[in-house]
Amino acid sequence: MTASDIKRIAYIRSIPISRAGPYIPALARAVADTGREARIFYTDGDCGAEDFPGGSWEKLPEDATPDQIVERIRAWGADGVVSLSFPDEAGLRDAVVKARLARYGIPMVSNGIEPSRLLGDKWETKKILLDHGLDTPPGILVDGTLLKNGASDVPAYAEVIRLKAEEIGYPLLTKAVWGSSGSGIRFIRDRSDLEAYLASPEEGNFVLERCITGELCTVELVGADGEYAVQPLCFTGPTGGEPTFAFWELRSSAPRGADDAAFLPVAQKLKKLCTTLGVTGVINLDIIYSGGSYHVLEINPRVSGATALGVAASDLNTYLAMTEILLGQWQAPAGPVLPRRRWSLEFPVNNVTDAFVQEAERVVDVVQITPTLVVDGREYGGLMICSCEYGAEDDFLQRITTLDATHQVLSPDMLAQLKDLLTSPAAQAVH
Repeated sequence: MTASDIKRIAYIRSIPISRAGPYIPALARAVADTGREARIFYTDGDCGAEDFPGGSWEKLPEDATPDQIVERIRAWGADGVVSLSFPDEAGLRDAVVKARLARYGIPMVSNGIEPSRLLGDKWETKKILLDHGLDTPPGILVDGTLLKNGASDVPAYAEVIRLKAEEIGYPLLTKAVWGSSGSGIRFIRDRSDLEAYLASPEEGNFVLERCITGELCTVELVGADGEYAVQPLCFTGPTGGEPTFAFWELRSSAPRGADDAAFLPVAQKLKKLCTTLGVTGVINLDIIYSGGSYHVLEINPRVSGATALGVAASDLNTYLAMTEILLGQWQAPAGPVLPRRRWSLEFPVNNVTDAFVQEAERVVDVVQITPTLVVDGREYGGLMICSCEYGAEDDFLQRITTLDATHQVLSPDMLAQLKDLLTSPAAQAVH
């Protein structure tokens, strides 16, 4: 099928469209400008003309099965499909949708079943990372069900875990092999914490790995068939102790000089990994930067909550790139990593009102404001993503400080962090 054969493009989305900032609306307008029809099939939130301009939309049940999604897509008459879904379970669902659609000759940009299965499994991911020469924290696969129920049959199993923990070194973390949003994470500071864990294990498979102290960062790759673009790194907060809710931290794609340079060989290895696995669309990685090295924690075979942050920094719209892959028009830009075009900043905001949103959009470059963030059914405070041109840091700080004085949406600590970041030596080095 050629690009000229694709007249109707279906998009699948599993979280609110508004979480993508302006980038899904920009995608919809771009598709409409080519004379094609676009429809977004979504399972969460709302959609209207402002969210998907120039296209149409259809809400699916939140628990829609792959067969139900295929049925609705075929009923509409789609010639091609793009997955914009996350978290991992939605990405795996869409991999099944892709396999089902292939029977009808309908192409879909989404990772296939094999890369989705392997990268969704944190232990399989560790093996893949090591095979590609990438650093990852040392760890062991723990069978929680055996640990919980097999004490009489395999009494030495707990002792194996004790010995491996000593070999790996404290502190440690456990993570559910399957799952996202911090599923199954327990912090194990020392031997006494390990004994408490062994005394009350959860069923299922877990990765027990060294907890590395450093800076948490995330990065996204988009592409297919050996042509991959690496978005700029986004740093998302400190790590090394009890897990915290990531969105409470200042998250940014900011110039880092030597740290960015140290990432370049990692980016090249990640491109080779994508080529080997046959990644089609997007992967997102969680990484810890510590002691001059990047330690990859996991690879998510789908878009992420940090997609908008990376796009705001680079100007390469991930969602539009995926459409170009579908149409056979994709060519990855040159260079190991996409250059940053501007500051990209995400930070928590409280007491979000319509008046604050209207004034913020008038005085600073707002990418996205989420009044209330909902994760796994739990409500948190709001989030704001802004961009700032290089050289305009002082003006941005003055404007955001004035906004806060009026609406009181930022904590004093967050204001101080913004100031420190935007006036740092690295900030001055980009001018």
